[in-house]
Amino acid sequence: MTLPIPISLTCPCCHTKFESLDVMISSTYGRSTDLRPIAGGSDPLYMIIHTCPSCGYTGYHYTGYHDAFKRKRLDPALREHIREQITPLIKDFSVTPKLPYEFVAPERQYEFAAWIAQWKGDSLQSIGDLYLRAAWCCNDSKDPRKERFYRLKALEYFERAMELKEISVSDTGGYTYLIGELHRRVGEIGAANVWFDRVVEATNGDPTQQWLVDLAIQQKTHPKQFIGRD
Repeated sequence: MTLPIPISLTCPCCHTKFESLDVMISSTYGRSTDLRPIAGGSDPLYMIIHTCPSCGYTGYHYTGYHDAFKRKRLDPALREHIREQITPLIKDFSVTPKLPYEFVAPERQYEFAAWIAQWKGDSLQSIGDLYLRAAWCCNDSKDPRKERFYRLKALEYFERAMELKEISVSDTGGYTYLIGELHRRVGEIGAANVWFDRVVEATNGDPTQQWLVDLAIQQKTHPKQFIGRD
């Protein structure tokens, strides 16, 4: 079950006031093998990200994430980036009259948020997570070309985060597996198997992460789309 709630936001970039939807309650009933939660109802993926209709400033406004709309004013250099690189693009999108809160290209919302996160100097991991969510949107809309593009962007940031040891020890096993699965899903089987083989070492014998080891073996030998399903 997903319970959306209307919210009013003020853009910290151009100060436009606008309406959006957020999530009060949501539930899941499993995950896909690229670790996407499967929503029990409307997918919160499309409700936890918000875009200013005037300038295109985009980010989360949700208790489980960094609140991008909490700040009153943005750094001037960041505002300039948004006005030069995102605002011209936002003019190409319009709001669907019957669905006043729905952005017509949700994958672009996550891409815009990833650009902003990069300009702000946010973690490589968080930028990769945004691109992965853009890929999930494209999977829903059945656009494999864009989906592959965003998965490759997520891989770029996740692998750099691993190289720079940015990811916490407790999360290393999960991201090691995820990198392998993303390589598999874009057709790079050799690279996928290299990362799957690293999961045992990355989980360091932690019994609570044995499921990642088992999942890596499965995806290397008999891959599936969903965890725990035939």
